[in-house]
Amino acid sequence: MTVALSALAGIAVVAFVVWSVRRESKAKEKKVQETFAGRESLTPDEFYDRYFLGQGVAPEVVSGIRKILEEQLAADMSRLRAEDDFSKNLSFFWDFDSMANVEIVLAIEEHFQIKIADPEAENTHTVSELVQLVSSKIGRPSAP
Repeated sequence: MTVALSALAGIAVVAFVVWSVRRESKAKEKKVQETFAGRESLTPDEFYDRYFLGQGVAPEVVSGIRKILEEQLAADMSRLRAEDDFSKNLSFFWDFDSMANVEIVLAIEEHFQIKIADPEAENTHTVSELVQLVSSKIGRPSAP
């Protein structure tokens, strides 16, 4: 009888965790939809052409950062804009994953083989600022 109750309790815990994860995922998706409502979806090339063409930024930097944001934030970034602000309209992502900012920086550092200092990360608020920061570091030796 005790084993059966333990198994039942275990199943209940698993069911609760699955329900909680799904609920959080739906809430996050709803917030993404609200944030990007009314915006057209852009391919990586269109995103680059619209916001970064002629700024001396390599297309690979822009597409790499957008891909990292999609992966780390687990959200469709096709309606992202250069002026989107991590401390304002995109701040809700941290409500769902408080370590997302750290994970984004680490993924960018690894992908581009650069080092981003904490003060640089803290002072980077918009997607455009992030792209410019990474672009400025490409080709420069990383600090130890």
